[in-house]
Amino acid sequence: MRTPEELAIAYKEHQEADVHGLWIGSYIQDIVYGGNDGIVTTFAVVAGTMGADLPHYIIIILGLANLLADGTSMGTGAYLSKRSERDNYERLRKEELEEIEIDPEIEAEEVRQMYRKKGFEGKDLERAVEIITADKDRWAEVMLHEEHHMTKEASEKPVVHGLLTFISFAIFGAIPLIPYFIITSADSRFPVAIVSTFFALVLLGVAKSKIMREKIFRGPLEIVSVGALGAFVAYGVGVFLKSLVGVAM
Repeated sequence: MRTPEELAIAYKEHQEADVHGLWIGSYIQDIVYGGNDGIVTTFAVVAGTMGADLPHYIIIILGLANLLADGTSMGTGAYLSKRSERDNYERLRKEELEEIEIDPEIEAEEVRQMYRKKGFEGKDLERAVEIITADKDRWAEVMLHEEHHMTKEASEKPVVHGLLTFISFAIFGAIPLIPYFIITSADSRFPVAIVSTFFALVLLGVAKSKIMREKIFRGPLEIVSVGALGAFVAYGVGVFLKSLVGVAM
């Protein structure tokens, strides 16, 4: 059994060890969502235009337009989503505080039932309810978490979420375009673009696994599988449209 001083030191070391993953793990959804969409949509431009047999400069123009336009759209969409989530959180918090003022007995009973389901009984249950309801702000926070499954932290920093989504989209989405900037041989560009797209998906998957501290192959396997599906569809659409236009002409 540790002494209080030893426990305090051990607790501090535990907090600093990041045993549950890196701090950036709270933004992993933005990184994976932005990165995967950047890779797939950019490769869709590459594969679609190649399938339609268009000049490589068209690929570069459309690819860059995709990175800037779609990346900005993704970033602002993530920002607005988090802002809406935060606004909803604040609205529900205000409503809970009003309900506490209007009928505190019913709201206290809600807390009691919630903690009874968690296994609290008798004096322990009543003591928990007493502590929670002693402070209205804490009371409202508990109601939001238990009743609405919402926390203040989940909707914080919408600008950071939006920015990371855009950055991830732009960085990973640029990889399939690189061959069209550095390779002069027309026959080599698309095969290298396929390899670079695969590399980008693997890199994103590895980053996910590292950040989440899961098995290293799990992230790449998931993301490559999903990304490959989008890539095949994009190329198939390009080939189909080429044949359709050819027939129409």
